[in-house]
This record gives sequence, C-alpha cells and structure tokens, in this order.
Amino acid sequence: MIPSTALMARRIRRILLVCNNYDNFSLEEDGRLDMRIAQEYTDLNLSGPPVFERVSSTREALEKSAAGERWDLVITLYNVGEVDVFDFATRMKEVSPGMPVVLLTSFSKEVYRQLERRDHSSMDYIFNWNGSTDLIIAIIKLLEDSMNAPADILESGVQCILLVEDSVRYYSTYLPLLYKLVLQQNVASIRDALNEEQMVFRKRARPKILMATNYDDAVALYNQYKENLLGVISDIGFVLHRGDKPASEKLDAGVDLCKMIREDLPKMPILMQSSQESMRSVAEELHAGFLMKRSKTLTHDLSEFIGREFGFGDFVALDKKGKVLARANDLQGAEEIIARLPEEELERLKSKNYISRWMLARGLFQEGMAIKNTNFQDMDLYRRTAVESIHEYRVRQSLGVVARFNPDTFNDTIWFSRIGEGSIGGKGRGLAFLNHVLYKHRLYDKWEGVRLTVPRTLIIATEYFDRFILENGLQYVINSDISDAEILSEFVASNLPSDLTQALRSFIRVVKTPLAVRSSSKLEDSYYQPFAGVYSTYMIPSVENEDQQLRLIAKAIKSVYASVYFAASRGYITATANVISEEKMAIILQEVCGAHEGDYFFPTLSGVARSVNFYPIGYEKPE
Repeated sequence: MIPSTALMARRIRRILLVCNNYDNFSLEEDGRLDMRIAQEYTDLNLSGPPVFERVSSTREALEKSAAGERWDLVITLYNVGEVDVFDFATRMKEVSPGMPVVLLTSFSKEVYRQLERRDHSSMDYIFNWNGSTDLIIAIIKLLEDSMNAPADILESGVQCILLVEDSVRYYSTYLPLLYKLVLQQNVASIRDALNEEQMVFRKRARPKILMATNYDDAVALYNQYKENLLGVISDIGFVLHRGDKPASEKLDAGVDLCKMIREDLPKMPILMQSSQESMRSVAEELHAGFLMKRSKTLTHDLSEFIGREFGFGDFVALDKKGKVLARANDLQGAEEIIARLPEEELERLKSKNYISRWMLARGLFQEGMAIKNTNFQDMDLYRRTAVESIHEYRVRQSLGVVARFNPDTFNDTIWFSRIGEGSIGGKGRGLAFLNHVLYKHRLYDKWEGVRLTVPRTLIIATEYFDRFILENGLQYVINSDISDAEILSEFVASNLPSDLTQALRSFIRVVKTPLAVRSSSKLEDSYYQPFAGVYSTYMIPSVENEDQQLRLIAKAIKSVYASVYFAASRGYITATANVISEEKMAIILQEVCGAHEGDYFFPTLSGVARSVNFYPIGYEKPE
C-alpha cells in the first residue's frame, strides 16, 4: 500500500488575510476558522496547519511584502484600502509570481462593473463571500488539491472530480458543497480501515476537486487526469479562453466539452447544469445528468447524482426500474452483493463501470484500475475477478498490522487485532512483530498454493485486566496470603467487563476453530526474564452453542488473570526483583491450527521448539 506520507506533500502553510476588523472578528470568533483548520489537519495526521496573518489594508500588506515577508496564499476582501484590489494583486504577483491571490467579495452591480472594466488576470480566483468559513476552507483545499494533483493523481492513483463553471456565484456555492460530499465519502471509506495508519491514508487519499473556468483549461485538465477521473460536473455556457470577458461566453461550450468526452470515454459520468430547463433534453441526448441551477433541491440532487454515478456512498445495486435490490456500506458487504447479484443486474453495473468506480472512490486504486481497464467478455469471469479483488484487498490490508477490534466490522479477513488500551504484553508484542516481519518480507504468498500467516489472533490489552480487578473489588488479593485454589475461585466467580463480553461474542461468531487462551503479561518474554511456564494457558474446544462457547472462553480468561497471583508466580516475580503490584496481564486468543477427524480435532503440530538461548548462564552456550 502507498504510505500516507507520500500523499498531500505540498501544503499551504502561511496565509495573509487582508480584511477589516469586523470581517476578521467574524472569521475568528463566529467561524472559528483557526480551530476548524487545525482540527482537520490533526485528523489528517499533518503537522503545521496554515497560520493566518491579518492586515487591515492592502498598503500594509504591500509594505510587509516589500520588507521581505512571503506567504503561500493571499486572501483579500474588496474594499480594504487606498490601493484597490486589482492593483494590489498585480503588485503582489510582481513580487511572488507563483503565489495565489484570491478575492472575496459580496456581489453588487458596482462589483460586476469593476470586474468587467478592470484587468483582474493577476487574481487566481474570485469568490462570492457571505461570511462563511466553509468557503475559505474550500479555497485552501482547492489550491492544495491543484498543487498535489500531479504527484498524488498521476503517481499514486488518487481519483479526482472535474468542475467546470465560470459563474463566480455558482462555483462559490458548489465548492463547499462538493468538499462536504467528499468528506462524507471519506468517512464512509474509513469504516474499512483497520488501524490509525490506514485511517490516515484514506483521509489523505480522498478524491481531489479540480476546477476550470473556461473551455481551454477544462480540456487541459481532462486530458491530463482523465484516467483517474471519477466524473465531470459542467456548466453549459462559459468562456473559451482564460481572461475572456463574460459577455463573450459560448452558450454551448459545455455541450462541446461533453461531446468530446463522450467520444473519448463513453462511460464517463457527466452532470450538466444550466439555468435553462430547455437544456435538459440536450443533456439527455448526450446521456448526461442534468441539474437546474435555481432548483430548490439543488444540494440534494447533486448529492444523489454523485452518490449514484461517481461511486460515492454505499454500494447500491438497482434493477432496471431504479429500485434498490441490495445495499452495502463496506467492502465485505459489497463483496457479498457482487457474489450473489443476478447476471442482468451485474451487467448493468459493469456497463457503467460502477464497481471499479466505487472501489476507486474508496482508495482501492490498483484493484479498481485493473477491473476498469480489463475488457471482460465473460460475466462469470467479471464477477469472480471483482469478488476476488475485493477479498484479496481485505486480506492484504490486514497483513502486518495490529487492527483495532470493532465488534461491528470484525470479519474473517482480519488476522491480528487488539481490543482495549494499555499494553499487549511481551508475548503479544512478539507475535505482533512476527506478523510484521511476514508482511515486511512478503512471505504471505511467496510460495504458490501456500499462505503464511500468524494464526488468527485477538489480544485483550491490559486495560481490561485493570478494569476486571477494580470492578470486582479484587485488589485485596495482591497482598493476601490465600491459596491458589481460593484465588482461582474468586476470579472465576467474578464478571468480565460487559463490553469485553460483547466483543468476545462477535469474535466467536467468526472463529469456528478451537482456541488457545494464552497469557501475555508485561514482564513476559522480555530479554532477560522469559517467565516461560509461569502463567497459565488454556485450550478451548469449539462448540456449536454460542453461549456455552462464551462461558468457556470467559472462564479461561479469568483463570489466566488469576494465575498472576498464584504462589509460583509471586515467587518468580520476587526472584527476578520485580514487584507484583506492577505486573499486568494481557490475554491472547489464538486459533489452533489443525484439522477435524470425526469428533476429534488434531493440531497440525504440537510440542516444544528450541531456538537460540538468549539467556546463557554459567557453562551454558547460546546454541
């Protein structure tokens, strides 16, 4: 998998905001701009969120620039000083040609006249601002998407959406909405992440939004990124060249763009938008969606189209009348739907590239592109390939990681997981490291017909040991002199935390083999004190009755907890100069590998394996 650090490498760090005191107050106090951006960067595991510097006039900004200060982005409001914003943008570009300059303004007839009359080519974007911080955050994202597009899209396979719109008023509305939809899609894709690294990767790998305000730029962006394009949202009338006056717009430029794309990529989803209802029939002839710009349901209609055609949201299979046949909100559910969907409905999804587009929108770049670029003549092969691609991805993403155990999403492709905070213990660390080594050296499928993994493992971290002791009032055992049998009786009669019990129920619904319930204390398997054979291990058979299986596992876990305070354990802890009150126990639940023979289950291998002795004493030698 692509490392998350390879994505979003270029970022906007310093922003100069030229505005009056009232607008600054609105952003800082009402909009909480700094806090919102800082939170977003924290979610993306990015350090150094953008820092805003405010000046109250264009002259003050120019003075700072003349003194050598530089920024990654300048955002200015309209009436902010003697030097008007048009001259200000030109002078800032003379100093820093590559620095974006963005104008925020509320629109009036006077503003329109000035934009018609004055040269504003030095401004990268002009936005209609109503005081919302959502627009400023969208502007930062738009610029960062543009900066990172060549590397993230062309080299790493990140997907994108092309927005073509020359109306300042409408793209100022669309951008925050589109980014909101992308964020919702991101949240959906995170559902399949198994650990923090995978969550961060999915957040950074979200689809990018690229915007063009004229025909030339739209064609250039399409040609550059068409292989990674989820879809196109286009106005119907817009200017042909950058810098053209609005009065010179070509009324059907969007139609020309749509025809060009249809000839090149017939399956590309396109949404056309216009303020004229008469253009709906034109869009239908081009097999494109259509939105009325002035529709009261614009937001809902846009969201619905993107979810249906761009592969956002749930995986949804429809019949020919548009009725929902099946829906899934994660990869496992999608895999199951594809496996059983009738051939006619599967053919309908294939004709729209829906399955590959849904996979690409969720970050399955390699798998999605492979299906998208293969010409399947046989529907059984198409079904089998799609199912195997998703399943193999689910298996591979679990290799080498310690997944966060989630009772709602735990499934048969997750091999190594943990539940709870605190330590996973020495033995757990060793198994986790072995799991990492197998992945790092690509040993999982190195040999044909063989899959090499650590047996399916769930580690219950030390948090639950602490809670078990406290919630059942067992602290007195630490300093008591009661017998091992009495300790065991007390522990077995106590209750595990309720959330752990529910998690174990989810675990045994997936795991249908005998289990080893193993100790993994903080002191166990350390460099100089192995603690081998000190604590208890229990073998649990697989039984059909779920409640009985749960009782057996719970009793074994509590028995391992009890073994921390047995006389032999106390003696060993004292002999190794440790303190009993500092010892904590994690639990390893691990599948027993083997095969059924009638009513018996035979482990694949049983015995003691000896390796290099890392603890030679006296006359002993390491080998």
